[in-house]
Amino acid sequence: MEDLRNTLNAFIAEEDKNLLMRNDAIGRTRLWITIAILAALGGAVVLAYVLFSRTERQVSALTRSRSELNTQRDALAQRVLERTAALEESQAHAQRERERVETLLKDTNHRIGNSLATVSSLLGLQMMRSNSVEVKNALEAARLRVHAIASSHRRLRLGDDLESTRADEFLHAVLDDLESTHEGTDPVKFEHEFADIWIRSRDATTLGIILGELVTNALKHAFPEGRGGTISVRLFRDEAGIATLEVSDDGLGPSDKANFDDGGLGSVIVRQLAQQFGGNPVYEKSPTGGLRVSVSLPKITTETTPA
Repeated sequence: MEDLRNTLNAFIAEEDKNLLMRNDAIGRTRLWITIAILAALGGAVVLAYVLFSRTERQVSALTRSRSELNTQRDALAQRVLERTAALEESQAHAQRERERVETLLKDTNHRIGNSLATVSSLLGLQMMRSNSVEVKNALEAARLRVHAIASSHRRLRLGDDLESTRADEFLHAVLDDLESTHEGTDPVKFEHEFADIWIRSRDATTLGIILGELVTNALKHAFPEGRGGTISVRLFRDEAGIATLEVSDDGLGPSDKANFDDGGLGSVIVRQLAQQFGGNPVYEKSPTGGLRVSVSLPKITTETTPA
């Protein structure tokens, strides 16, 4: 029994020794694990600090960039406002200048028309004081021509470009003046058909003078002794697109042997003015029995809308 007891004690002692060794090993393992955990935590803290510092720097950089962008945006917005204000002021100034020039042009045309109308009235007064029939006829012809020119200037209405005018409105107004000016023409009716085209203002007055000469000639020769009838006026484009002015009547008309172009001052004026536009008047019998005069105007600038 003693031997068994000794053997058992020796076994227990050996197990206690082994247990102590295992406990020491476990303790060392725990220590290293603890050290590793602490090292990992320290590394994590360091890494977090580094990331935080880097993020803080980036945030600061972004904040500075945003501040600079806001400053630049504000400066740009201010420049845009300044340039917009300057542009609006320039546009307003240009509009005021345009209105002033337009007013001056209208006033100039009106003054020229009034001055010529005064000359026409003076010729009329001189005509009434003359006892010579030949002188009266010459003064009356001069008065009517001056009045036609005056009417052309007064009736001129410029478009937005200040360089063109609507031919239909202009010629219609001139024709109204011609109709109201000639005395003793109540039996004569006027018809018109004007194409909706635009012409240069510098050409409009010349075209009005041509119209005045042709209408005056028709009133003078086609309807003698109070005879009634109709005068038709057209402005159109022919098949080639060339602007053409046509004045025809159903009056007495020339005889078969007569020269349609009588060589008078009115015919000379019409021919010379038509040549400015590269055309010539063509005289022929009207289908209604009177006279028809066609004046082609190939060099006149015409458009459907102003340039």
